[in-house]
Amino acid sequence: MVVIMIVMVFVVLLGAFSLAYHVYRLTELDARCRGLNHPKFWGFFSISGGNSSGLFLYLIGRKKYPIELGESDRAAMASLKKRAGISLCFIAVGAIVLVFTGVSYL
Repeated sequence: MVVIMIVMVFVVLLGAFSLAYHVYRLTELDARCRGLNHPKFWGFFSISGGNSSGLFLYLIGRKKYPIELGESDRAAMASLKKRAGISLCFIAVGAIVLVFTGVSYL
């Protein structure tokens, strides 16, 4: 039981780090397509901190800039969204198995 719990903790952590990376890449791509200065800064700013305040500030501030997506950017954004969804699945499945294993361990 303990081994399963340890593995699930690592699965959840893998999903969390992967999700943070994909949010960074999505924000960077969006900022680059909108013509914002320093898109890597905006990507890093969106994942910084323990809460989502950086992402919310980016989403509020980007409204002034229209987006111009080419076909390659559109395909890259779709791919990143799918990968972020897979990361969320890793987090959800790992957390559910972790909770059920912890409850049955008691």
